[in-house]
Amino acid sequence: MSVIQPKRRAVIQKGNGVSYNPETFAQEHKIASFRTIEDPEELLQLVQPFEFVGRRFIVFDTETHPYYGDSHRVPSTVTRRWVGTGKQASPQDFPFCISIYDGKRAYTIFDSVENDFALFRQLSPLFEDPTIEKIAHNAKYDMHMLANAGMRIVGRLHDTVVLAKLADENRNSFMLKDLAVKAGGIIKFEHMVDAYKQMNKVTDYRRIPAELLAAYANADVYNCYHVFMKEYAKAEHDELIALYDNECEVMVALYAMERYGMRVDTEYEAPLKDELQRLADEAESAIYQEAGQMFNINSGKQLYEVLMRIGVNSGWIGKTDKGNPKLDKFALQRLADVHGVGIVQKILDFRKYEKLLGTYAYGIYAQMDSIDRVHASINQTEATTGRMSITKPALQTLPKKDKRIRSAFIPEDNYVLYFMDLDQIEYRLFAHYSKAKGLIEAITAGYDVHSATAALIFNKSVDDVTPDERQKAKTVNFALVYGQGDVATSEMLKISMTETVAFKANYFGAIPESRPFISTVHEVIKARGFIKNFYGRRRRLSSNDCYKAPNALIQGCAADYIKFKLVNIYKYLEYHNLKTRLVCIVHDELIIEVHKEELSHVPVLRWLLSDFEAFRCPITAGVEMGDPSWGQKADGQADVGFDEPQDKMYLHHNVYDGSVFDIYRRTTHA
Repeated sequence: MSVIQPKRRAVIQKGNGVSYNPETFAQEHKIASFRTIEDPEELLQLVQPFEFVGRRFIVFDTETHPYYGDSHRVPSTVTRRWVGTGKQASPQDFPFCISIYDGKRAYTIFDSVENDFALFRQLSPLFEDPTIEKIAHNAKYDMHMLANAGMRIVGRLHDTVVLAKLADENRNSFMLKDLAVKAGGIIKFEHMVDAYKQMNKVTDYRRIPAELLAAYANADVYNCYHVFMKEYAKAEHDELIALYDNECEVMVALYAMERYGMRVDTEYEAPLKDELQRLADEAESAIYQEAGQMFNINSGKQLYEVLMRIGVNSGWIGKTDKGNPKLDKFALQRLADVHGVGIVQKILDFRKYEKLLGTYAYGIYAQMDSIDRVHASINQTEATTGRMSITKPALQTLPKKDKRIRSAFIPEDNYVLYFMDLDQIEYRLFAHYSKAKGLIEAITAGYDVHSATAALIFNKSVDDVTPDERQKAKTVNFALVYGQGDVATSEMLKISMTETVAFKANYFGAIPESRPFISTVHEVIKARGFIKNFYGRRRRLSSNDCYKAPNALIQGCAADYIKFKLVNIYKYLEYHNLKTRLVCIVHDELIIEVHKEELSHVPVLRWLLSDFEAFRCPITAGVEMGDPSWGQKADGQADVGFDEPQDKMYLHHNVYDGSVFDIYRRTTHA
């Protein structure tokens, strides 16, 4: 008979322990420069900011926890953030621990929402000293947590995630512990905390023993300091400091956008969910009717069996490396579009409605706070090219053609939603970098990029270009910018490979500058290992990946373009003390809540997002107005024109003056 063995207690390994033993922890793992402080006044006296590049700095971090049972209870003075991804993400509402490092010693202090953060708020002289620059890892998160506790930060802010991503975007991980390994950090407490959480099934960090958590928190700021010093030197060597400085200002603007959030129409919730559920049910019923049986629609194996039984040609379906039928969304789309398999289109419709319902309709309303606003997290360092992403909810992946989900977002009372979308910026930048004379002239004359491309390819005037010709030109533009192969391009154009090759040859003949541009970018990668865009951002690639370089150059430049413009717009709004506010950014589109008394500023904001001088062709922004929602826009483009501001002092506005923390200023947590 087998005997169940008790779990073996993990043993601390001196120097790189992976578990916590309260009997030996203090003796074996005490670090003299790490301290836990109970009196905030003592902490203020002990901290001596370190000097670097002629300025004074401290490093700080927060440990946080959930407080409200669900998002609907979160008040306007608190912005809930999330740790982790997907279904494993856990909500975070308040800090209970602040750690500070001054270059020599690390200090940790604990407080609680029940104490109304009385101890933390006594640290205001330190956090509100404009002469002290503050460094954190994922600083925007900590900004929210301190603001939730009723605190403000005044003075320059730094973020080691942003800095490390600029210094080397190809690292596998930008977690602090992984960066710290190569920067001389202390990571054993990370291992201990991870082991403790796993062994004790702990998710709330307040349940971790105080002595372990204090060591962990102190190590975080110690590590952050060493990462900052190492990565700053690398960025300085690569002439990236100006770009980094702008990224830090972007962080403040994004914090403000997250803090405001977007208002959700509560009366729209029930009809939206009902309609999507009905459409999903109807699509599911139609699938079973055509299949002649019920089956698991999400099972590739069962779907393949159904397709074979109803007579679909097996040669239309590719195989995976393991020999299984390839039925991902791209394969299904080909079956529907190219081969006209009706049941597949019904499956695609069903999955679309299921995603709209589950991921968006339920997800968005579940994350609405007590004043009916959704506060998405905007990640400014998601892509290697510098492009941003949005999570909780994923507003960047909302379908463009299906307006139902976007119609859930409405303006605040006395505000109007405006949408400013850059006009085909990546293709305009392609014209800029390739120096395509004919394309530049057409764009400068005000013609649509893809229509202008089609006119060159088909040797006709722009006014005579047909919608089909424009679409083909757009497809090839896309293929060149994104390094797409002939097979994929052929499928998008819905023509044979022979026709695709001939069409691309016509493209290169009509725009002769394009091929040398692409070849030159490839050669630059092979020669020095990186390309550098207009703003100085580097994209480091191997010779084998040089085909990615044109897209990296253009997409990275577009990402930095909108970041610089975003900062200028934010400064303009703050400098003039306007009620109008930026509330979201989706790819190349800014979403702005314009106060009805400030509509005269819309042409200025459009000018601020555009650029008529820096590039070989103008970069312009289109304008649309919500009527009344994000999904229901007014007919046609808003004819607001461009208005250059004569007063340029807004460019010197200090985004670190602490005013951003006055959004939904805290009064009480009762």
